[in-house]
Amino acid sequence: MTSPLSIDQWQLFLQIAECGSLTDTAAARDVAQSAISRQLGAIERACDGKLFERTARGVRLNEVGQRLYPRVKAWVQAGQRLTEDATVMHQEPAGLVRTGIIDSLADALCGPIYEELERTFPKVRLHLVTGMSGRVSACLERGELDIALFSENTRGRSGKGDGIATMPHVLIGAPGDRLTSQASIPFDLLHDIPLVVPGRPYAFHHVLEHWASRRGIHLNIKLECDSLHLQKKLVAAGGIYAIVGMSAVSAEVAQHALQATRIVQPSLDRNIVLRLSPHAAPTEACQVVHAVIRRHVEQAFPSLAQGLPLSARP
Repeated sequence: MTSPLSIDQWQLFLQIAECGSLTDTAAARDVAQSAISRQLGAIERACDGKLFERTARGVRLNEVGQRLYPRVKAWVQAGQRLTEDATVMHQEPAGLVRTGIIDSLADALCGPIYEELERTFPKVRLHLVTGMSGRVSACLERGELDIALFSENTRGRSGKGDGIATMPHVLIGAPGDRLTSQASIPFDLLHDIPLVVPGRPYAFHHVLEHWASRRGIHLNIKLECDSLHLQKKLVAAGGIYAIVGMSAVSAEVAQHALQATRIVQPSLDRNIVLRLSPHAAPTEACQVVHAVIRRHVEQAFPSLAQGLPLSARP
């Protein structure tokens, strides 16, 4: 039984057909013409007949060769594409990426980010950590995360982050609350109202204390709580207020479960930053996740940070 021809032999068949000359084919391959003649003879014996006609100028495909040529060409090209695909697969970003996202953005972003990565980079795996901004940034600084999306003060910025947007902050209260019934509230009206805030270290404490001191008001912090979910539950029950990023309460406001009013004079804005770990150079997988997160934040942020519609108020 004749052994099947190899892809190299079929590539030689194509090259001879395209050069139209054994001499030119030998020159292109930098071998003797006699070697090309022997290899062509082996190809034709395996096919039980001639594939070329000899002419005064060289060789040309006979009828059988002409019928084979397009099929061989397509098959060889398909083999080349398979090789290229295999190379890309080996180079495809892969591995675990430890990713931190602040609570106020996690609900809106984690699902779409995961879906895109699963579709386009299935070898990349996520370990998601969510929490208050202070916790997420501290985990990054300790080397426990590869990427972190969090907020930091517009005052005293470190400059290490990848700034994406600015998030306005709002005062939230229970449905029907008078203080949070308007579109905005001056900072001075926070004087002595009962507040629940995250526990220290919490960078936003410094912003609140700075402006309270400048405006001569007293911040009545009744409770420290590191859970955004629990903060919202406490506020919804009435008798206490919280200051959060606008994106953190958009769903509850739309459902009339909470009221929110933007703090002004001054506005309490925070920078949203996307930061890579300072402890190691980012892997390809980290760079892919970084790009996907950034794109989703930029696409989603206009709606996440927009002013609260009056129609959302009870």
